[in-house]
Amino acid sequence: MRRAAALLIAAVCGLAVTGCSTDAPRNSAGQVTATASVDPFKIVVGDCTGPMKDGDIESLQVVPCADPHYFEAYAATNLTGNSFPGEAEVSKQATKFCSAEFHTFIGVATKDSSYDMYYLYPLEESWAAADRQVLCLAGTAKGGVKGSLKGVGK
Repeated sequence: MRRAAALLIAAVCGLAVTGCSTDAPRNSAGQVTATASVDPFKIVVGDCTGPMKDGDIESLQVVPCADPHYFEAYAATNLTGNSFPGEAEVSKQATKFCSAEFHTFIGVATKDSSYDMYYLYPLEESWAAADRQVLCLAGTAKGGVKGSLKGVGK
């Protein structure tokens, strides 16, 4: 299982993630070429997604970034340690990492941006299966993003 969290300026929203789906159709450069439902573990930096929903998620939609989409994966890191540090600590580390990377990617701090920050992070169950990745996403729950958000500065 993985959990997604969103920082909507001051609000935090959690999503439980489970399931397995097909791989995204990709070109030789690794870019998504068609909309598809994929396992959340298959989303990589540079991918654009459809909407995020509260509750259990069995798959997430990936979308070519040139098409209207909701979020873009912009950074990833692996947490360290043999034992699960607890969801609060994982979320704290994810927030710190994704916030710093958001500023680098978008060009402004999350509090000054018109875009939201989400992140996927491991839960105790997936930690036991060697999942240590935090994946950061930027975008808007309203959708309509076209192209990359890299360097948009707003």
